[in-house]
Amino acid sequence: MKRSDSSVGEGAAFPGKLTASPTGFPFFRRVLLSSFALLLCSGCANHHFQVVAEGPPANAAHYLELGRDVQVATLHFPAGAYSFYALDNAGYYYRAPRKLLEHTSGGFVPRDGGIYVTKKSPQRLRGYVYMAGGLTHVGNLTHSPHNFRD
Repeated sequence: MKRSDSSVGEGAAFPGKLTASPTGFPFFRRVLLSSFALLLCSGCANHHFQVVAEGPPANAAHYLELGRDVQVATLHFPAGAYSFYALDNAGYYYRAPRKLLEHTSGGFVPRDGGIYVTKKSPQRLRGYVYMAGGLTHVGNLTHSPHNFRD
């Protein structure tokens, strides 16, 4: 019996069906494996973050004073004394005197965060915020009025 012209090749009868890619892995497996690999590698970028209970090292200030409120995108950093909190291989973390505020369509969401200072260039300031279970560096606060004090 001869096949009619209206018949279609394998896999086309189910247009929503996931088919194998040229590499032999179905699409969802490639996405799953890629996500897993990204998750494993994301832990490599933390630069050995550590909270230090006994205070800052000798070459770091105890406090960073931010002279005025600063906004980076939708995040509001309050003015005041940011206290030394943690360090990593590349710099120091100073915790905000109160929660940062993230502006959303529904109002403000309080966030933990503060200011990050690099060891290599202490005059360079960046914000950091805890979002979605992780620490993220944001913006450039270098030109904001600030000073270091003990």
